[in-house]
Amino acid sequence: MDPQEAETLCRNAIDLVVGNGVEKDASKAADIFRSVADSGYPEGMFGLAELLYSGNGVQKDVLSAMRLYENAASAGNIPAAFRLGNILLSEGDFSDPGKGREYIQSCCDAGFEPAYGCMGDVCFYGIGASPDQKTAAVWYGRAASAGDPVSMFKLGCMYESGNGVDVDPGRSSEMFRRSAEAGFPEAQFKMASLTYDGIVDGGKKASFDWYSRCSERIPVAKFNMATMLLSGDGVPPDKEGAFKLYRELADSGDADSMFQIGRMYIEGDGVRQDPEEGFRRIGEAARMGSAEAKQLVENLRRRQNTQMIHIDGAEE
Repeated sequence: MDPQEAETLCRNAIDLVVGNGVEKDASKAADIFRSVADSGYPEGMFGLAELLYSGNGVQKDVLSAMRLYENAASAGNIPAAFRLGNILLSEGDFSDPGKGREYIQSCCDAGFEPAYGCMGDVCFYGIGASPDQKTAAVWYGRAASAGDPVSMFKLGCMYESGNGVDVDPGRSSEMFRRSAEAGFPEAQFKMASLTYDGIVDGGKKASFDWYSRCSERIPVAKFNMATMLLSGDGVPPDKEGAFKLYRELADSGDADSMFQIGRMYIEGDGVRQDPEEGFRRIGEAARMGSAEAKQLVENLRRRQNTQMIHIDGAEE
């Protein structure tokens, strides 16, 4: 088997794993990777190791996978070295932080960009050595320059707090914005907070827009959107829209949103007025853990409004 044939076979195997233009068949992919690995090519070793480690298409065999990762890394396969480094850095039977750090460093030295952010974490948290936030900032910076939104966000936090670098609000905001524009939800939420507070230009309308971008990943962003719509805070009032968002969150188990729905039913705010349903919702919110709902129920008890307590369904 020559190198070109090995490369073609590995590409075909990857297509089978992900279903790229063909029906997924990880078992067939494993056979192809094995034939390439048996011919001495590290790309085949790495591909087979990935399937053995996860048990995808083959019987799971972590020990064999680890040997293949090591052989592939020794033969110069950088993705295998990166994978092996991450396994060794994590907790578990194969944990060896010092050795894992060496593998990640070797990937960085080889210019493997996905390793830069990982090396930043290794230095920041002191995995396999003492913490070194200053060096962590360097690696996060390299990862950010390579387009990693997570590292952009982490670097933004460092510039904001002065951890490992000098405090630099402008640089911090730049990193948060770049990360947010690249789609990282935590950075989008951060930008929403910064624009709402006037720390970054854009105002509350921009804040609402940022919240909307991350609302499906960060529930509190959707809650904040609902609250802004309810009061017309920086956006046109839309009480029906606020109720809809609160209800989505309440249906997924958010106690504070359930409390807000209860209040809106009681007041007829954005929904047909229904005090009985409102108190039922507030009772449910109290059981779910809403501090405001619990306080309201307690206040009602103190006033001896027993009928209301019975309606809301809260425990006596």
